[in-house]
Amino acid sequence: MGAHAFVSRTEPRMSANLAESPAQVRIWFDGPVEKMFLEVRVETEDKRRVDKNDAHRNPADDTLVEVGLPRLLPGRYRVFWKVVARDGHKREGSFSFLVK
Repeated sequence: MGAHAFVSRTEPRMSANLAESPAQVRIWFDGPVEKMFLEVRVETEDKRRVDKNDAHRNPADDTLVEVGLPRLLPGRYRVFWKVVARDGHKREGSFSFLVK
């Protein structure tokens, strides 16, 4: 089995310009991820963490990772993620979005 856990889509989508603050960040992967070995954090441009520190794998979808957000002020935010695929391969990455 090859390396899995490539991002297939995100909400908000990568580089999105949003009219209002999202309630959460959701990241779908192309294969199942381990629920014990995941991290998602959302930071402001000055590297201040703003998510609810509640990252988890969705109980109904083992390819979906979510983290809650408070109401975000206008600005650019960067999402950092780390996961381990079921086959043991570690993956990490980041993307940003803008709240107008």
